[in-house]
Amino acid sequence: MEIFDYDNILLLPRYCVVDSRTECDPSVEFGGRRFRIPVVPANMKTVVDTDICETLARGGYFYIQHRFDIDNLAFARHMRARDLFVSLSLGVKDADAATVRELAASGVGADYITIDIAHGHSESVKRMIGLIKDKLPQAFVIAGNVGTPDAVIDLERWGADATKVGIGPGKVCITRMKTGFGTGGWQLSALKWCARVAQKPIIADGGIREHG
Repeated sequence: MEIFDYDNILLLPRYCVVDSRTECDPSVEFGGRRFRIPVVPANMKTVVDTDICETLARGGYFYIQHRFDIDNLAFARHMRARDLFVSLSLGVKDADAATVRELAASGVGADYITIDIAHGHSESVKRMIGLIKDKLPQAFVIAGNVGTPDAVIDLERWGADATKVGIGPGKVCITRMKTGFGTGGWQLSALKWCARVAQKPIIADGGIREHG
C-alpha cells in the first residue's frame, strides 16, 4: 500500500466555466438531509457546545454534539423545541445504553447518533449499534473510530450507516504517541484503503493540520 497524507497532495486547476465561486454547489446529502458543505466540526468538548450546534443546524450545516458531561436527553429536547435536527455522540458504557432507552421511551429520539470511541472495531460497538437500531430504528448511526478495511466492512455489516476513519491523526492528538496505534502520518492512505471496501459514507476524522 502506498503511504501518503494530506501534505503530499495538491489539487491541479482545470478549465473554469463559472464566473464566481458562489455559483458552485459544494452541498452534500447525508442521512436524508442536505448540508451546505461536506465538513463537520470535531465532536470535541473544546470545539462544539449547544450554542454552536444550534447555530450550525440553523445555518444548514451538519454537526455532532460531543458526549462529555452533557445531558443528551435535555439537548435533544432543546433542539426539537427549535425544530432542529438532533445529532448526538455516545460511548458504549451502561450509561450510554440507558440514554438510548431514555431517548426512545420519551419519544424525543435522535436523527443522528455517533458512537464515538477510540477503538471502534470492537464487540462493544457491535452491541451498541444493535441497541440503537432496535430502540431508535430511524436514527442514522455513525460509528468509529477505525482505520482498516476490515473494520469498515464489519461496522457496515453490524448496521452502521456511516463510519468515521482516523485514529490519532489530528494536530494535537497524542493517541499514536501514547499507544503506538493510529493513522497519523498516513491518514489519507487509510481513507483510500478503507474507501475501496466501503458501501456507505465515510467521515474522514482528523489529519488536517493547517488552517488553510
